[in-house]
Amino acid sequence: MNKSDLVAEFRSGLNKPSIRMIPLTSRTEYPNMHLLPGGFLDDSRGIKSHGESTEQMTFSQQEKPFKTLLIFPPVWTPVTPYLALPLLSAYLRGRGLSIRQYDASLEFFLGYLFKEETLKGFMLRADQRARDGLYKSAGERLKAAAEELISDPSAWKTRIRSAQGFISTLRDEKTFYDPQPCVSAQDGLYALLRLASLAYYPITFTFTTLKSPLIKDFDDLLKLCDDPEKNPFLPFYLERIPPLMEACKPELVGISITTASQMVGGLTLSRMLRRLYPTIHLTLGGRHMLRLGQSLRELPGYFEAFCNSIVMGSGELALEALISGLKEGRSLESVPNLLRVDAGKVMESDREENIPITEVPAPDFSDLPLEQYLSPTPIVPLRLSEGCYWGKCTFCSRYDTRRFATITPKTAVDQMEDVQRKFAVSAFAINDDCLTPVYLEAVAKEILARGLHVGISLWCKPVAQFTADRLQLLARAGVRLVRWGVETGHPRILKLMNKGTDLEETREVLLASSRAGIWNHATMILGFPTETLEEARETIAFLDRNQDRIHSSILFQFSLLSHSYIVRNPGDFDIVNIDEPLTPFSYEHPFECRSGMNRDRFDDFWRWAARHRVDTIYGHPLWYYLRNREYLLLYAARYGRKHTAQWKVCVKGHIVFKAGDRLEIMVKRPEEIPAQLLDMISGLIEAGGEVGLSWIRENLRDAFLIGFALEEGRVVGTLTHKRPKEKYLKPTFHTPSLI
Repeated sequence: MNKSDLVAEFRSGLNKPSIRMIPLTSRTEYPNMHLLPGGFLDDSRGIKSHGESTEQMTFSQQEKPFKTLLIFPPVWTPVTPYLALPLLSAYLRGRGLSIRQYDASLEFFLGYLFKEETLKGFMLRADQRARDGLYKSAGERLKAAAEELISDPSAWKTRIRSAQGFISTLRDEKTFYDPQPCVSAQDGLYALLRLASLAYYPITFTFTTLKSPLIKDFDDLLKLCDDPEKNPFLPFYLERIPPLMEACKPELVGISITTASQMVGGLTLSRMLRRLYPTIHLTLGGRHMLRLGQSLRELPGYFEAFCNSIVMGSGELALEALISGLKEGRSLESVPNLLRVDAGKVMESDREENIPITEVPAPDFSDLPLEQYLSPTPIVPLRLSEGCYWGKCTFCSRYDTRRFATITPKTAVDQMEDVQRKFAVSAFAINDDCLTPVYLEAVAKEILARGLHVGISLWCKPVAQFTADRLQLLARAGVRLVRWGVETGHPRILKLMNKGTDLEETREVLLASSRAGIWNHATMILGFPTETLEEARETIAFLDRNQDRIHSSILFQFSLLSHSYIVRNPGDFDIVNIDEPLTPFSYEHPFECRSGMNRDRFDDFWRWAARHRVDTIYGHPLWYYLRNREYLLLYAARYGRKHTAQWKVCVKGHIVFKAGDRLEIMVKRPEEIPAQLLDMISGLIEAGGEVGLSWIRENLRDAFLIGFALEEGRVVGTLTHKRPKEKYLKPTFHTPSLI
């Protein structure tokens, strides 16, 4: 079967009224289309990138270079590029190789999914499925969306017409930094993502997540990758990839699958390319592929279906050697870090090679359209280290696997300065697992010495070496947001995690950071092996008690990951049974623990904790509705910590207001206060940590009057009046201003 027949075969599944392809016709019809991001397709002269001449971007006809195309598949946030391919491109271009990179995830969302005609197709399809009753087992939000499709289709038509306006709002500086339109635009886009999920249910996805219960094994994956009726990515690829391949004419295509949410999108693409372009060498790589190493070694059929090879680990030297071998027609046995199939057997390179972080150049974003990402200013990631200086957290899949090394502080700031000069970037997300306080101090001093104006987010471990002086220095250098690995509020669980931190030291570090003006975001893990309900509640109480220094947080359910210390030493955590991952494409292990919460109890607690965190602890804060940490970085950089923390969002209608604007002050007798409000008052007093818990309920019950402040149904302040002497009772009750 030739390529045209294969394309026709794929497209035949798209001819139903409910699934419509957008024809690829003219630049006039799609003025913003960029087949390679940042430029237009030019059949005669290649790809023209934003800011470069066609002559600069055209593959050289004199040398006939070996052409490599690197693709980052959906789903990944369209707010910022992922770092892997810009780093890889910079290294390979530095070796004189001809490289192009394509952010297919960005194009999928902003160049395809949110187009009006695509969304209309989704609506037709979802409406019919809703009438057929196909969403009975869906989650609450999807069910509500399906019901609205039938009861109020005009609301969906309005959202569809507004899609490009939502995107423009988040790209425009004026509207982005106005929290009301910013939240409304986010709401609109996420509603349209639910519409897309309805169209392909039971597959559901957002900008950063994808759930696919259809995939249980290799055969299920293969069927899904070939089925345009069930696969949300195949129609997009069939429309956009053939013109891209024609323009680039690559001889090697590399697909980076870094997260589990990219698995379906990445393998659908590789499967289609394998069938349509059998002479092109297809290689897969990325962190997720590395984590699935053992499964891949046992699946020779995987290669025949999806790729020619897989890079395991760092790709710089592997791709350089792979390009050389393919160009010269040599055996690929000597290519480092490579899996391939020979005579029906998976063969692995006998050597592993990685270049030191000190030899990796600054990332190259030149053929990514930074102005097209979903933010008013480019936000780019940087990497200053490899490995983790601690490397001992028992839950981590990279436990003690790699040496820790950093680029010099001077080189780090050189890279910031280089990227800022070339791409007008001032916001940097430094996503290293863990950097030492001493190193960050040196980087901060270098930034200040050069007078750079930047906004920076970091990942850090809350250790005592983050002194008040160091944190003040980091703030002056532009650090606006730190994501702290707090993980738990209970000392026993913290010891089991082997974080190397102390809860009291953590509190002191977070307070000093807050006083420096830095926004503190805490990551927390619930459901750790042996964790009891009381211990898990203590973690939530820790967040509540420390709102003055923990400005936002995220809760994760514990997952038992391959290669972690816990998997290797289950007895240390009272684990009696560990099963293999549910599919060959996962690295999460089901397990049974002798002690701690059972599954049902944990699920109930998780639902309560998720609601309590947003409803009660933080009171529906703006940061929750910003939905991603990159936007929070921009807001913290623009408005500062205190100002950003003041914004709240009304649950009904998602109206933004400032804390204190909607206060209701009440004074009532205990018996006049509903039980739910008494619980909230009690919880607020408990969070203060200064009153014996056993006394709180009794004191409230016996109180003469209870004063409290309500804001959007949440108790934000309280004052309890003890019973006065008998001689004062009558005057008190006859004074209207007091009752």
